[in-house]
Parts: sequence; C-alpha cells; structure tokens
Amino acid sequence: MADVVQFKLERMLPELDDLEKRGLFSRQEIAEIVKQRRKFEYRLKRPSPLKQDFVAYIDYEKSLDSLRLLRKKAQMKTTGDRKLKKSVSDYAGVSRIIEIYRLATTRFKGDIELWFQYLEFCRERRNGRMKKALAQVIRFHPKVPGVWIYAAAWEFDNNLNAAAARALMHSGLRACPTSEDLWVEYLRMELTYLNKLKARKVVLGEDEGTLARSGKSAKEEQWRDENKELFIVLDDKREEDKLSNLHDGDSKEKLNLFREQGLSVLQTVYGGSIKALPSSFSLRTKFLDILEATDLGHSEDMRNEILDDMKRDFSKEPKYWDWLARQEVIDLNNPETTEAMTADQLSRAIQVYEEGLKIVPSASMFDCYAKFLMDVIHFKNKGSQSSELFSTASHVMDPISHLLVVYEKAETMGCISEDLACQHVSFLLQLGKVDEAKTLAEKLCSGKFSEAVQLWALRFSIEMRFIQKTPNKAALSSIFEPLRSVLLKLPILEAETIWLMVGQSLNLSLLRVFFMHYKMLHISIFLLLLHFWRTSVDEAESLLDIIDYLIGKHLLSASCDYICNASLRSVYMLADPIEFSACYIVEHVRDVQDGRSLSQNKIKIGLLGASSMALKYFSTHKKFFDKLVETSISLLAKDGGSDDGFSLSTTIVNFVLQRDGLGSARELYKRFLALPHPGLSLYRNCIELELNLASSGDKISLGNVRKLFETALTTYDQDVRLWQDYYNMEIKMGTSETAAAVHWQARKTLKKSISLLSSLDM
Repeated sequence: MADVVQFKLERMLPELDDLEKRGLFSRQEIAEIVKQRRKFEYRLKRPSPLKQDFVAYIDYEKSLDSLRLLRKKAQMKTTGDRKLKKSVSDYAGVSRIIEIYRLATTRFKGDIELWFQYLEFCRERRNGRMKKALAQVIRFHPKVPGVWIYAAAWEFDNNLNAAAARALMHSGLRACPTSEDLWVEYLRMELTYLNKLKARKVVLGEDEGTLARSGKSAKEEQWRDENKELFIVLDDKREEDKLSNLHDGDSKEKLNLFREQGLSVLQTVYGGSIKALPSSFSLRTKFLDILEATDLGHSEDMRNEILDDMKRDFSKEPKYWDWLARQEVIDLNNPETTEAMTADQLSRAIQVYEEGLKIVPSASMFDCYAKFLMDVIHFKNKGSQSSELFSTASHVMDPISHLLVVYEKAETMGCISEDLACQHVSFLLQLGKVDEAKTLAEKLCSGKFSEAVQLWALRFSIEMRFIQKTPNKAALSSIFEPLRSVLLKLPILEAETIWLMVGQSLNLSLLRVFFMHYKMLHISIFLLLLHFWRTSVDEAESLLDIIDYLIGKHLLSASCDYICNASLRSVYMLADPIEFSACYIVEHVRDVQDGRSLSQNKIKIGLLGASSMALKYFSTHKKFFDKLVETSISLLAKDGGSDDGFSLSTTIVNFVLQRDGLGSARELYKRFLALPHPGLSLYRNCIELELNLASSGDKISLGNVRKLFETALTTYDQDVRLWQDYYNMEIKMGTSETAAAVHWQARKTLKKSISLLSSLDM
C-alpha cells in the first residue's frame, strides 16, 4: 500500500514544481498539499474504502483547483499578461478529479447520484471522458429514464448531433417504455429540432416565423403596431420581397411544411405513448400543454382528439372532471396571476362539474367540486381582483352560496364523507353561522358519522363555546352522555384528539365527577389528560385520591408509565412537594406490580418514566435525590439497564454532571458500569461525555473513551454501529495504525455481518 501511494505522489512532482515556479503556491503550501493527498490516497487504498472518502478527496481537489484559478487570474491582472501559456498544472487537477470519479464509480457502480456528479463535472469542464462515462452509466443503469434523457440532451445540445440523440431516445423508450418523462422529453426534443430547422430557414431568408407560439399578449401586439416608428427596419427590400412571395402557392406550402411535420411527430409519439401507458392521465395533460405551447398545423383537431380520448378513458374518474373544469378558468393557485376571472368562465366550470356529478356521483367528485369553489372564494378575496369578479353577469350564483348548495347536495345524494362533513361545519363557522354549524354537527354525529373522530372533535369545540359563555349543568350533561358513548366505542389511539380537547376545556372538579360517575374503565385516557393539566394544591391532592381509587379498583391500562408520570405531575404541582418523596412514587408502582402482575418490561418502563420526572424536581434536594439514586441502582441491579431509548442511569449521570461536575459524574457512571447489565445506552452516553472532552485535547478522556469502547464491545460485540463509532473515533482522534487495528478486529468479529459492515461507511 505504501509503495503504491508513494509512487502516485512522485508522479505529482512535475505539477507541484510548476505551481511553485509560477508562484501560485509557496513551498509550505505545497508541503501541506502533499500531506493532504497522502492522507486521502491511504484512505482510498485500504481494503474497504468508503464513498465519503472519494467524495472528500474530490471536494478537496475541486477547492484546490478553484484556488489555483483565482490566484492565476490575480497574477495575470497584476502582470498585465492576459494570455499565459498553459502548462502541466492547468490540466493535472482536472485529470486527477476525473480519475478519482472513475475509481469511485468503479467501486460504487449502483450509486446513480455519484454517476450524475461525474457526468456533470465532465460536462462543465468539457472533458473528453464524457462519452465514455455516458456509455458506462447506460450499461450499468439501463432502467433509469434520467440516464437516457441526460445522454440524449448532451448529444443534442453539446454535440449538436440530433441523429445520435434520437437513437438514444429510441433505445431508452425500448428499455423504459412506461416512463412518462422519457416520452415527454422525446417529443420536446423532436419539436425543438424542427424549430431549429425552421429558424435556420428564417435566417437564410427562405421562410418566416417559428413553431413556438408568441408569448406576447394582445395588448403588447397592439402597442407594437401603434408605435412602429420606434422600431428600425434593417432591410426594407427584403421585407417587401417576403410579403410579395407569400402570395405564391409554393411559398404557402413551404410555410406550412414544418407545422405539418410537427403535427405528424406529435401524433406518432402520442400514439406510441398511449399504447405503452394507457392508464396515465398526467401524460395526456402534458401532451396538451406541449400542444398549446407550439404552433402546429391542425392543432385544434389534435387537441380535440386528445380530449376525446381522455373523456373515453377517464370519464369515470373525478380527477378528469376536476382538470377539465379548471381548464375553463385561469390558474387559481398561481400567486402571480393578474388576469381577472370572468363570470362566464366560472359558469362554464360549474357546468363541467355538474356534468361530472351526473356521471360520477361520488364523495371524491364532491370533494374536488368543493375545493374548486374554495379556491374561487380565496381568489375573489385577494384584493383588487374581488371588484372585477362577477361584475359582468349578476345572474351567476355567488361561489359562497353555491358552495353551501354543493355541501347540501352531497348530503342529499348520500355522497358525503367525514372530510366533507368537517369542511361543511368549518365553512359555516368561518361565515359566522355558529348556530347552524352546531345544529349540523349534532345532526351528522347522531346519524351516519356517529363514530367519526374529527367530526366529534369539531362538535365538542362548538359545544364548549356555548358552555363557556353560559355555564350550565344541563348543557354539560347533554354533551357528556353522547361523548361518553362514542368514546367507549372508539379505540384509544383514534379518540386521542377528543380526549385532549376534553382535558384542555374542562376544569378538574367536573372531570373528576365525570370519571367517578361514569366509571371509565381505561385509566390511560384519564392520565393522558393529566399531562396537559394546570391545577392548584387542593386539586392536585384530589388527583392522587383518584389514582388511589382507580388502582384499588384495578382500573389499570397496559402501560404503567402513565400512572408514574401522572403521580409525579401531581407531586410537582403541590405547594410542599418534599413530603411526597420519590419513595412514595416507587412504592406506588410496586403496589401496581403486586396487584396486577404486569410484565417486568412494562413495569420497568413505568419506573424509568417516573424516575426521570422525579429527578428533574428532586435534583435540587440532595437528601431525596440520593434516595432516588440508591433506589435506581438497586432497581437496575435487579432488572438491568436499557439498550436503546430512555435510560435511567443515563439520566442520573447527566443530572450529576450538571450539578456536581465531571468528577462526580465519572464516579457515578463507574458505579453503574459495575452492575451486571448496565445497558448500551449508558455506554453510549459515557462515550459521548468523554469524547466532548477528548475533542478539546484531553488525553485522559481519550484513554477513557477507548476503555469504554473496549468494555462495551465485550458485551455488544455484534453491534455494527458500535464498531463503526469506534472506528470513526480513531480516524478523527487516533492514528492510522489504531484505526486499522480497530477495522481488522471488527472484520474478524463480525464475520456474519460483513456485508452490513461494508455498507455502513466503514
């Protein structure tokens, strides 16, 4: 390895000598360049080089070459010599980057992103390796449409070889016949080629105009005609000759020849694409966009043909009618639109939607209809446009009232969905019709959508507006009874939104009565509400009473951590929380363990959650904090630590580090590590703690990091990520020898995971 690296460095001598002779780099800078290149070359020559090694080397060489160009330009500006003769240093940098790209793509053939970086660099520098690189990427990735498009674009734009570009597109369509982008780009390429031929005829004086439609508006054309004197005519005679020649029949045929050819190309490509992708709706809309942007012969007939095919194939799909209706109006979602929508345009769009509803009476169709009208309303309220909208025809229905009619029609036809129902209620609220929204929500919740969570949440928010204005027990009972019935039917995860709204809306005394009276059997719901609570001292004591009551009645959920967290939240909010010490919390969970015989894992999760919250409060009370630490050590000695996720020992070490400093934290984590199974999370936390110090130059911490890695790997020797972290640490802070030793040890240990090891940047 060393001989090969040294040989490569020796081959750089002519380039480095030239840089020094020209005064672009000093001797010290060249020594640093050699040092960096040696480091990169060693990385590339190891048994399993990483992609990031190649990328880092390429980035370094690009930065170096950019610096060389800047200094060269400054030197030319200083000396006044604008034409310096090129030497070996002008070519060596690009050649080296190309070679590194070649090695990288040889090793990582499947990385398409790396291939495109390689191609883009060759294109920017106009390097001769471009054609060979394109051939290689096509051979390795024939099923990637972007490769064929890139290759054809390079042949067409850079090499000006339309025949080669066409051949590449044909090969790509044979390899990827179901690619929409490939069909669209092929059509654009052919029309662009025809447009170039026509532009050539115009330059030679044999024809006029192009295939592209003029982007000028009618107002611009009128202004240009009215101000002809501002424009200079370069050749009046030629203009007169052209105008006279247009009266000849042969000239008219030449004028329409390219338009006919363009139409023929579009018909051919369109027919082939429809056979390959008969169910693609977006492909046909793209063809229509291209047709609108080009000036072809009989384009209106071709447009009608495409529209007829779309109606035949997609008339049963709501997206077709939505697209067709939106074609009748301007682009409502474009913020740069300055054109006003007319009432006739809106009327035609509404007629399209109504026709679609007769053919596709579905909730999706009504949803598209409603979204369109919402876009119209938003467009109407954009300011200056609102004064021009609907000004020409007062008989056209206002979009707001028409939207309400659409919602009612969807309900009448039985095509309303939960989303549409929520939209209807929310729209009434936006209009300020709160009473109507409340009546509608009650009607929908008591009928088809009796178990719709979002609709119930919306209804509850409306009901709470009335209850908060005029507190009334009768009103509370009227909403609680149906709410209770629906919550008993729905799974907890689905009804979480409603429970959170209940917890944020009601006071604790009403909630306590509600739970005690109706004996809700799922404690996790109740305790979930407590996480979002703000209470006084008396209410916090009643919370503990409720918890004791529910524990005694065995009304427990599967996850015990809710009980611990809720108890701690209550303790935290008391005026004198010291008397509710950590021992009370731990004993609560132990009582639950004895009464319910839950699994050790779930009990441990509950204890971890409880202790975490307790530590945040009792860290300022040394007596109780020490009790918590001793309790946690005895618990971890019995059950072991956590390998992933939350770790109690990690939390305690971090608290001690913040409170007492590094020395106390080290003593404590050594106590935890002496336990039978301290857990991988603790190892990782301690390693991170020592790494932060080692990065600032502390050699003792670097030794501690190595000891922690070695100790952790005695238990978790099959953890690939741990080996990778160890190796990366040695790369950054160690030497090449220690990194190589770790790499060799990892490959020896992870024989069954060698493929995974190679893929994890190691």
